[in-house]
Parts: sequence; structure tokens; C-alpha cells
Amino acid sequence: MANYIHVPEGAPLVPKLDVILDEHDYRAGALKLIKTLRPHWKPSEVKMKSFTDGITNKLIGCYVGGSMQDVVLVRVYGNKTELFVDRENEVKSFRVLQAHRCAPRLYCTFNNGLCYEFLQGVALEPEHIRSPAMFRHIARQMAKYHAIHAHNGWVPQSDLWLKMSKFFSLVPTHFEDPEKDQRLNSEVPSTACLRDEMIWLQQNLSKLGSPVVLCHNDLLCKNIIYKQQEDVSLPKSLHLLHRAIATDWRCSVCPARTPPGPEMSNSLTTNMLGTIIKPMILAITSMNLQV
Repeated sequence: MANYIHVPEGAPLVPKLDVILDEHDYRAGALKLIKTLRPHWKPSEVKMKSFTDGITNKLIGCYVGGSMQDVVLVRVYGNKTELFVDRENEVKSFRVLQAHRCAPRLYCTFNNGLCYEFLQGVALEPEHIRSPAMFRHIARQMAKYHAIHAHNGWVPQSDLWLKMSKFFSLVPTHFEDPEKDQRLNSEVPSTACLRDEMIWLQQNLSKLGSPVVLCHNDLLCKNIIYKQQEDVSLPKSLHLLHRAIATDWRCSVCPARTPPGPEMSNSLTTNMLGTIIKPMILAITSMNLQV
């Protein structure tokens, strides 16, 4: 059994640059990266655009000229995000997806972030993904992820419950600020209550036999990019892990905290399974032959 990400042979190597970016004064550090990644760009002509949709990271687009045709995205890790995000696994995820043409190019990593290709398109909103044509696109792209075999011949094992337990260990039990502490105690269920719910979920969901596949695990609307007359892309992949297939489906269909209608649920399931079932069967046959 395995719950790690295996990078296939031939996947592009990713250079590591000895640069630290200050998320509040990032231009000087970003220019050091651009000097290596785009040596023909004049530093005085490099423009930078800060993207504000991210919750935990700082994201800056670097480009030259009047249009954003060639953009280097610089992501600066948020403070203490390494406590709940495995940065080594993040890089492996990029390399695996890039090898299967499911992700943008990863140009480099640096001491507190990474640089990757900017995908042209529109970041979706909840009303977009409710469109039948759009959620079918999303389902097909999800199925491509689920059909990737990144476990090097081992039977993949979900790490969902292990990861949730780790998150629980990071949950604060109190705050020094009285107002925050009052809100924590009055608005948030106790740790004991949440642990009981997690145990109940684990006991009941583990019986369902949902296939364990490679999942995106972070399908917020803004993480889905659509380019007209082409398929959707799911560029943000730092949470790529082996999970039960149903968990990825749930993240995608309910981004606005509203349950999907029957048509959307059935169509997502049909489109995902139509793409993924055949590769899964072929892979299982191959694994049996190797054994």
C-alpha cells in the first residue's frame, strides 16, 4: 500500500533558486527570479500584477509589454503554511501533472515559493459551474486526474484521515485576544465534538468502497480556468493526494455550499466515469500481470 506521489521517469527537473521574497516588498526578489527565468527581459520593463483571490499565498504575475501573453506567476508561501501543506509533495504534484499534460509548467522553486506558467482564461464563478456544458468540462478534466497512476505499481492508499488528524493537532484551543477567544468558544464546535464527527465519518465512509485515486482536493471555483472553445484547466494542484474518488467530486459540485441538483450530480458522475473507468480497468489488469 502507498500514499505517496511517485514522479515518473522523464518528468522535467525543477531548479531550486536561492532567493527569498518579501511578500510585502516583493519586486526586488521577483526580479532576481526573472533574471534567471527570462534573461532577455529588461528589469526596468518588467511589470507586476498582484492577484488577490488567494487565501494563504501571495501571487504575483510578472510580464513585459502591453499584454499578458507571456506571464511568469510567482507564488510566495503564506506564513506558517508549511505546517499543513507538504511543500515537497507540492513540487512532485506539479511534475506528475505536467508529465501528463494536466498542469502548467513549473519553472522553478525558491526558498519560500515557486514560479510557474500562467494559463490564459477565465477563473470561474459559482454560476458558471452550474452550466451543464461547463460542469461536463470540469468532470472530464477531473477524470483525467483520477486516471493518473502515481503510485509506482503499489495499491494506492488514502491519507485523508491521517491528514485530518494532523489538521486537528494544529487547531488552537484558545486565543490571548478575549474577543477571538469568545468567538472560538461560542461559534466553533469543541475539538472533542469535531473529533467524534470525524471518527463517525471514518467508520461509515470507509465502508463504501469508493476507489482510491489521485485527487485535486482544492476545487474552488477560482481554481478552475476556462478558455473559450477549449477545455477547462485545473492549474492549482498543491493538494494532489490519493483520496477516495467521491471526495474530489464533493469538492467540485458544492463550491458555493449549496447542494447540486439531480441533473448536475448525474451528469458529473456519468462524465467522470465515462472517462476514467476504462483506464482504471487497464491499470488493474497490468498490475495483476506484474504480480
